[in-house]
Amino acid sequence: MDRAPSLTKTCYNVGNMTYPTPAQGRQLKLGVTFLAWLNICQNLKQAIQDVIAPEMQQLRGEIHAQNGEIKALSAKIDAVHEELTLTQSFTNRQLDAIDRRFSALKDDIDSRFNAVDKRLDGIDKRIDALAGDWRLSLDVHERLAAIEARLEKR
Repeated sequence: MDRAPSLTKTCYNVGNMTYPTPAQGRQLKLGVTFLAWLNICQNLKQAIQDVIAPEMQQLRGEIHAQNGEIKALSAKIDAVHEELTLTQSFTNRQLDAIDRRFSALKDDIDSRFNAVDKRLDGIDKRIDALAGDWRLSLDVHERLAAIEARLEKR
């Protein structure tokens, strides 16, 4: 037999686990224990709504307030970032101006050193020429002394 033994008077169609009569025709039989559990569930649901729901609403409000503060701080950070960017660009322009001034000073100093080098080169040439003249005058002086010494011996 395809049917499982039944403990109650309700018969099931074991092949497809359905009742033989439609659901509208059956009466739901609730026991006292089920009603007690249902009452506990309702009380728990009410307690959650009475205690936790207001706390959740308060937390939502605080979260929205914090989001507003975060947006305000973000705007302030953006303003400070913009100010730092402007300050950085101003500083870069000032440093570029200083670099140009130092380059101009370096070029001026280089040109002055080049002029001094040219003058020193000219002085070196004159000293070399005077050294040659000095040697010539020494030779002339020695010859003159030799001639004078000869004249005195005579």
